[in-house]
Amino acid sequence: MWFGTKDGLNRFDGYSFKTFRKNSTDSTSIGNNFVQSLYEDKQGILYVGTDKGLFQYNEKTEGFRLMPSTKEQSIFKLTGDAKGNLWFISGFALCSYSPVTNQLDYFNHVDFFIASAICTTSDGSVWAGTADGELKKYIPGKRSFTTIPLFPKSSPAKFRYIETLAVTPAGDLLAGTNNATVKRINTSTGTHTDLIVPLKREKDFYVKRIVQVSPGIFWLGTASGILVYHLETGKSARLEKNYSNPFSLSDNAVETICTDREGGVWVGTYFGGVNYYPKQVTAFTKFFPARNENAITGNVVREIKKDHTGNLWIGTEDAGLNRYNPATGTFTHYQATGKPGGLSFFNIHGLEVTGNEAWIGTFEHGLDVMNIQTGKVIKHYQNSPGSILASNFIYCIHALHHDTVLIGTTLGIYYYDRKQDQLKRLTGFPEWDWYTGIIRDAKGRLWATTFGRGIHCYNPATGTTETYDYKEQDITSLSSNRVNAVFKDSRNNIWFTTEDGLCKWNEPTHNFTRYGKANGFPSNFMFSILEAKADELWISTTKGLVRFNPDTEKADVFTTANGLISDQFNYSSAFKNEDGRMYFGSMKGMVSFHPKQFRQTIFTPPIYITNFEIANQETGIGKKGSPLKASISFTDSIVLTHNQSTFSIDFAALEYTATETLQYAYQMKELSGNWVNLKKNRRVDFAELPAGTYHFRLKAMNSYGIWSPNERLLIIRILPPWWKSTTASTIYALLLLLISGLIIRYYHLRMKEKNRRQLEQMEAAQEKEMLEMRLAKNKELLDAKIEFFTNVAHEIKTPLTLIKVPLTKITKKTEALPELERSLKIMNRNTNRLIELTNQLLDFRQTEIDKFHLTLVQANITQLTEEACNDFTDLAEENKLSFVSNIPEEPVFAMIDIDAFNKILYNLIGNAVKFAGKHVQVTLAPSFKSNDSFTILVKNDGYLIPEELKEKIFEPFYRIRETETQTGSGIGLALALSLTQLHKGTLVLESTTENMNCFCLTLPLHNETTSAQ
Repeated sequence: MWFGTKDGLNRFDGYSFKTFRKNSTDSTSIGNNFVQSLYEDKQGILYVGTDKGLFQYNEKTEGFRLMPSTKEQSIFKLTGDAKGNLWFISGFALCSYSPVTNQLDYFNHVDFFIASAICTTSDGSVWAGTADGELKKYIPGKRSFTTIPLFPKSSPAKFRYIETLAVTPAGDLLAGTNNATVKRINTSTGTHTDLIVPLKREKDFYVKRIVQVSPGIFWLGTASGILVYHLETGKSARLEKNYSNPFSLSDNAVETICTDREGGVWVGTYFGGVNYYPKQVTAFTKFFPARNENAITGNVVREIKKDHTGNLWIGTEDAGLNRYNPATGTFTHYQATGKPGGLSFFNIHGLEVTGNEAWIGTFEHGLDVMNIQTGKVIKHYQNSPGSILASNFIYCIHALHHDTVLIGTTLGIYYYDRKQDQLKRLTGFPEWDWYTGIIRDAKGRLWATTFGRGIHCYNPATGTTETYDYKEQDITSLSSNRVNAVFKDSRNNIWFTTEDGLCKWNEPTHNFTRYGKANGFPSNFMFSILEAKADELWISTTKGLVRFNPDTEKADVFTTANGLISDQFNYSSAFKNEDGRMYFGSMKGMVSFHPKQFRQTIFTPPIYITNFEIANQETGIGKKGSPLKASISFTDSIVLTHNQSTFSIDFAALEYTATETLQYAYQMKELSGNWVNLKKNRRVDFAELPAGTYHFRLKAMNSYGIWSPNERLLIIRILPPWWKSTTASTIYALLLLLISGLIIRYYHLRMKEKNRRQLEQMEAAQEKEMLEMRLAKNKELLDAKIEFFTNVAHEIKTPLTLIKVPLTKITKKTEALPELERSLKIMNRNTNRLIELTNQLLDFRQTEIDKFHLTLVQANITQLTEEACNDFTDLAEENKLSFVSNIPEEPVFAMIDIDAFNKILYNLIGNAVKFAGKHVQVTLAPSFKSNDSFTILVKNDGYLIPEELKEKIFEPFYRIRETETQTGSGIGLALALSLTQLHKGTLVLESTTENMNCFCLTLPLHNETTSAQ
């Protein structure tokens, strides 16, 4: 909200004002402190009319700019039209100003008229009121006006002044004048009528302002208060200053009226400042003492009871007894005279009305019985010799029916027996307790609350009494022994208010359920209870009135911000009428309301950050050292230096109806993921935050517990100090590298010199040692070669001998053809054996001296493996072996040397058949170890090769002792391994599985070259 005064422009956020004044050293400050008028255009730009020109306000920079050609002009009654032009009155002349072209059109009063009021309508028309009682309509493009006279020429000129203009929903104009008349003008026909308003025609009397505040309702601001006028019905009500009413208008001289987005009305007065009339969502009627007026007497309202005629009887603790007639709104006061027929004391605590009698309990002055028709006290009881009363402090009174009235005192409970016309002590309750309340429940039991001794429950049917009190370790016990009231609701639940919370009696378990501040109550000190409906209880406390839903356990709090007369309520002071209207007594009078008249507000206020301080110092906008380039209210991100890491954030939600009930919650995500609730505080402080980026989130909740969907986000980036910045870290790293380099270089130079000397000493010894090692290695290699060829020669010897013997026989027995045939077969077999052995020796020799070349081609591994298995099938059957081949139907292709691959495969399968016991198994497993290779597993159940010999058997000519009887050269596995390695594959003897030897051959599917050495 913005307010213009003679001493500057004021901005109000619901809590505090910020004033903008002229500053000669600041060219962006407002140029004059005397603010005459304010106007906000459709784009949300605020224009300020002052005594020295028209200024445009920039909300982001919080600066002002003088509109050219308006300098030194006094700007009155500023408004705007549909085209964006500004209209105002300056020096009795009507003026039009275009912010786009900066052109000023001046209609001087000499050539045109003396302008006194301006109004624009939705159809784009501009109307002006004159000091001579005429209505002028501007004709665009012609710089002229049409005229509608509102007064006859015979009217006195001084009473024809049109002070204000307003538009009705129907498009008519309302003109307020200085002669206490309001005229309604039909702009289409040019006709007008006078509104029937109860205003006195006085000298220089003005209708200063007319504003529509709700559909059909207009407020007329005058020099003698406000007239609330219903345009269609003509009904009206006056709002005036009342010295006895602190809630009335502060001053009758009304200057201006404005409505806000909530529906509240702001009234600016000449002598009484600003008044605010909030939208009535909580309809509280206030009753308080007022001098020389018909009003309640006494501020401290205690008991409230109703008689059979509909009157309310109200006992106070500071001014006696009142009778209130709700139909007429009149009060009758009964003073405490202490004389016969009068009340014995003004301090009333207990009150009950039954029939034509009012039973009145006083503080330390006994019990009075008044005839409500005559207003005379007809009986009086007190503690005196021969009296049954033990105490004169009558605290509570409750009538079970007309003939039985229960009286609770600070020393026991009594009852009045009408048949015997005497007081008697009520049995079943302790005699010396201080009783604060009594009721009878649906089962006929009497519940009595005490001050300090908990609760007593007496069952007349059984004659038994049970006591319930507070137990420190039992959360299902009574929450406090000081119990203020007892209440039975429509569902027959029994409720108790205590000095430490609300308690509900649980009949099945004989214990209590507690409610209090944890459920949203403003205080645990509670007084009285009323019920609006089954799921709505109203409870008075020391800090406001609470609407409580027992089913959801939700509590809505109402305070003076919502229209209560006081937040401090009183003991035993609550009453509900048959029509549902409720009454509660407080320390400053009484309030009444009907719960059904309460309306849920749908207004969701915008949230603004209103101030940003660094180390408790305000930050200017665009000033040296300030992080703000624009107003903090319109800043989404801010960058702070390391020495600005201690800062404060102020904020406000722009709701004016009940600002005290607004609650806020904020979250600084990087510090904590939880929302922090703020009850009353609107400021958050952060101290010495480390460098980094932070996200400050803010939201608000109204008095109905509804969180605003609008959240405010401010991103705060705190820079590290220069010695911790990225640049500094880079410099540190470079310096460290430079120093480390120098140290290393010095060390290397020193070590180089040291090593040079050591090398000179070691060179001779090293040369000698190297020569000896070379000679030894050559000798070892030579010995190995000699041994190899010696072994080969030994192997060749036997086949050659076998060839010699048959040849001899052929020579001797050339005639014996069968024998010759046999010898020739032997010669052929051993000759093949000799050729095979010789080829193996030559192949192995070539692999050893790196002269064996592979010729790689794309081959069908499946087919080659199957052919090899077929070649050994007959041999396996001859040796009575089980030969199983597991070869998939899907062909497997790989880049191999076919001849070398066959040598590997035939050696492995041949050995398996040769050394097998009963079983041989060959398996082709594609992708066995990886997707880029294939594996062939060759298994037999012959002698199981020990684990420690699984690498030894691949050495040339190595034979296991257990298989030495088998024929063979011992070179086959060594050759197979060499050829496998040339293929970049692996050949290993796997660990013994299933009691079988398993040779695992793995070769790659692809090779990069077509041949390998």
